[in-house]
Amino acid sequence: MDFDALLTLSENGKIFANPRRIALLKAIQQTGSISQGAKLAGISYKAAYDAIKDMNTRAATPVIASEKGGKGGGGAEVTDFGHRLVQMYDLLDTIQNMGLKALNDPGAPLHSLLGVMTKFSLQTSARNQLFGTISQIKRHSLHDKVWLVLKGGQQICATITQGSTRRLELAEGKDVIALVKGPAVHIRPHPLNDIPPEDPTWDNRVQGKVESIREDQNSAEVLVKLDEYDEICALIDYRGKESPPLVPGQPVTAYFASTQVIIATLC
Repeated sequence: MDFDALLTLSENGKIFANPRRIALLKAIQQTGSISQGAKLAGISYKAAYDAIKDMNTRAATPVIASEKGGKGGGGAEVTDFGHRLVQMYDLLDTIQNMGLKALNDPGAPLHSLLGVMTKFSLQTSARNQLFGTISQIKRHSLHDKVWLVLKGGQQICATITQGSTRRLELAEGKDVIALVKGPAVHIRPHPLNDIPPEDPTWDNRVQGKVESIREDQNSAEVLVKLDEYDEICALIDYRGKESPPLVPGQPVTAYFASTQVIIATLC
């Protein structure tokens, strides 16, 4: 289903801002005039005047500052509070639209704003963005190891400073995003006979199947589907070393160091 939603801000049960009033503020911001703004917004001057008067009267700070006509003519200006009101409305509208998209996506974690943002909005230079929930935090003398469970059930670990654990207010049950750059991820077919199980350099190991491979003369981008929810991408440099043959559909293990994992969250 494709739902639409109209965002309305109310104060004491009475409408303060709705799409039409926000469009009017944007139009006045563009034209510098209530009358021209009303035309641009497609409403009558009286409706525009009444809406502005209502908002200016009820708000602690006016949304529009206007001057009466004279030799220099009249004008209207959106105040700092009016600008912030428009920005806040646009922000809420973006969040609302992400929620509507998530409703139609079975893979979207609707219990978590961070999870929805990760799926539909978050953009970073890190190729891999894995949403999960902290399952445990192991404290060491100078750092912490933070384990998180991905939606499909596999676990990964991040090694971070204890200061970061405190600053991000990390705790068991908290939703986080793990960011991993593509070059930090390595791919090997099953089984991993050439890597000792206790090797701390590759203490993250997740299993899946090769989804796609893009190659040039020196490198390859290998996308591995972990399950119906998650995928991970490796950027493999062929230069100066052999790379095992990989084909789509092949079961593989993606492995990477916990020190290459960055944790992000909403505090």
